[in-house]
Amino acid sequence: MVIIMDKLLKREEVKVSDKWDLESVYQGMDEYNKDYELVKNNINKLKDMQNTFLNSSKDFKDFLILDNNTSRLLGKLYTYSARKYDEDTGNSTYQELYFKINNLYQAYSEATSFAVPMILEKEKKTILDYLDKEQDLKNYRHTILDILRYKEHTLSLEEEHIITSFSKVLDSSSDTADFLMDTDMKFGLIKDENDKEIELTSSNYSTLLRSKNRRVRKDAFTNYHKMYGNFKNTLTSTLAATCDALSISSKLKKYNSSMEASLFDDFIPVSLYNNLIKVVHDNLPNLYKYYDIKKKLLNLEEFHLYDGYVSTVKNIDKKYPFEEGKELVKNALSILGDEYSKELDKAFMEGYIDKYPNLNKRSGAYSAGSYDTKPFVLLNYTEGYDDVSTLAHELGHSMHTYFSNKYNPYETSGYPIFLAEIASTVNELLLSYYMEENAKTKDEKLYILNERLDTFKGTIFRQTMFAEFEKYIHELTDQKEVLTSENICNYYYELNKLYFGVDVVVDEEIKYEALRIPHFYTPFYVYKYATGLSIASYIVKNILNNTKDFKEKYLDFLKSGGRDYPLEVLKIIDIDLTDTKVFEEAMDMFKETLDKFISLSN
Repeated sequence: MVIIMDKLLKREEVKVSDKWDLESVYQGMDEYNKDYELVKNNINKLKDMQNTFLNSSKDFKDFLILDNNTSRLLGKLYTYSARKYDEDTGNSTYQELYFKINNLYQAYSEATSFAVPMILEKEKKTILDYLDKEQDLKNYRHTILDILRYKEHTLSLEEEHIITSFSKVLDSSSDTADFLMDTDMKFGLIKDENDKEIELTSSNYSTLLRSKNRRVRKDAFTNYHKMYGNFKNTLTSTLAATCDALSISSKLKKYNSSMEASLFDDFIPVSLYNNLIKVVHDNLPNLYKYYDIKKKLLNLEEFHLYDGYVSTVKNIDKKYPFEEGKELVKNALSILGDEYSKELDKAFMEGYIDKYPNLNKRSGAYSAGSYDTKPFVLLNYTEGYDDVSTLAHELGHSMHTYFSNKYNPYETSGYPIFLAEIASTVNELLLSYYMEENAKTKDEKLYILNERLDTFKGTIFRQTMFAEFEKYIHELTDQKEVLTSENICNYYYELNKLYFGVDVVVDEEIKYEALRIPHFYTPFYVYKYATGLSIASYIVKNILNNTKDFKEKYLDFLKSGGRDYPLEVLKIIDIDLTDTKVFEEAMDMFKETLDKFISLSN
């Protein structure tokens, strides 16, 4: 199928074979509404159990099972609503469906907010006795033990209810920033490569930054960040509000810091976060070498930040129709064995994937589903190599979800978010090495090596720089220092100088980038991208080297779900993240790729 981007199909015009199979979730609104009403009734029942659910082991069991069934059904409803909304965001029926299910989730959260604090108020021995007495609760043990871990960090029932009720208000700074950046901010006009005036937007900024015309990428970079500078006080205020909300909550709940509170969910020690930053710092000379070779290949006297995204290799302009991209992905991942390949085939044959752009379809790509649905994949496939890589990436998420759901009961099926970026990145890297090995020309091989280097640059080095910035602003907030546009933007500027090195001109406008990164409104998440690629590098190295029994261990890892904490699950594949070995091996993979790129370039 050839994609004509200026003639997007309406949703009803898209072929069934190019759409995901949402009818496998609900065949119509009658089925959907039946489950919706059941969840509403269950929420009322759960609310009524507040004063009785801990009276006996049977009461405890009845509550947990009803809560579990309600949560599971909510996941199914949400999957359907969100996917229908994303396939056509301009459809008012789907808009209403999506917002109603979000409100139902909020009602569920509020109705059950009493459970955790009341469990924690109860004697630990009593709760454990309930678990031992009721055989039906064996799959709940890890979840309940994890709740008990929060005992010293949980407030009273009334206080927890207040915090839950205010959750939307506490998150409103993120919404304000989104509206400002996505809707209200206008970046003006610049001239493109043909000297034609075009509007600079958030959507085309990254494309313009990769322009071969240096004047275009400089103008895009300068104008874009200057506009953020014009709103520096407002955006500093919204970012500071996010930091304040976390800091206040952390102190109220008796954590030592905002970072400790954020890492506590995944049972991750603060030392791991700091180890990542240290290893990346130790390997910055290789990143400087990367920028140095880019400078030489671009034949520049000075290398500026806006030169960092333009490709130094010949654009092969190769198109990969979906069927060809599918075969490349399947071939690259066949190294994982028959069981993986068999389940991967289902994704292509059984309606997991919504392939192409259509009018009002959500941009980007993701994998999402629930325990009782397929792990759906949203794509906007336009036949570039990036689209093939994205297909491999999102199917990594979907296969992880599929195996977790298949080999675990619902109670332990959800794998920790800390592990969520591993399987997807493994697939990306396996595709990259497969494409390198099967490249037919020097230009193709250089292109693949360049893409891999950019992945490491963007996912380990850049995300670790973000993580270091987050550490700084949250430490300032915890120390009751005021976040000002001056102190945070200047720190971000100095951080860029550290990560780019003395031979790169760090343009002053970059300091305002600190105000435009959406992930900063989800504190202490970005380090998971860097750890995810580091772990994936270790996995891929062992797979390609045919390390004895490693593929089997990797599949066991994918099947582990949420049975244990992340660092324990990683031991299945012989990873101990309390030391720096995995981070160092990822840096070695970057260096090896860089050396190959330099040698081939010469």
